[in-house]
Amino acid sequence: MSTRTRVSVERELDQAGIDAWWPVYEAAFTPMVTRAAARHLLEREEFAQEMADTRIMKLLAWDESGRAVAMTTVATDLEAVAWISPAFYRSRFGEAVEREALWYVGYTLAHPAARRTSAFIDMLDTLIEMLSTNRVTVGYDVSSFNDLSLRFANHLFERARRVADLTATEVDVQTYYAASFSAKL
Repeated sequence: MSTRTRVSVERELDQAGIDAWWPVYEAAFTPMVTRAAARHLLEREEFAQEMADTRIMKLLAWDESGRAVAMTTVATDLEAVAWISPAFYRSRFGEAVEREALWYVGYTLAHPAARRTSAFIDMLDTLIEMLSTNRVTVGYDVSSFNDLSLRFANHLFERARRVADLTATEVDVQTYYAASFSAKL
């Protein structure tokens, strides 16, 4: 029988917390540098700013030895998410705005060494419980690599539907192109 991962929810990490979580974040997102057109790997200073931003909840998963292994960030104030348009979401989900229940998942990650443990699932279960208990409408984005290769969104929906009523809708798609030009001969 495996031991359940401890999951805590924090609003702000101090320097020691940032130092503990940076290597986990970096190890998880470095492979995305060549798998996604959008930049997923923040600079250390940007990461530190997010960890200190109290508008962003941090769901932190710790293994049995107390090591940092998985994290999800959730902005309860859409203004904290630099790469989205808060007005886009507010115009579509007014009822959730009125209840202060329009949130955005920034990222979910697990250290590569923890991916075959319960850490990721334990953290997602905590997230799903928070979202359903608070009746949240949550925005998030998933790279095509994670969505098509890992089927991340489908796995999340399947897990969430076990404990909550869930309606998920694709609200926008951003497609990146590359065009190579050469002179006509």
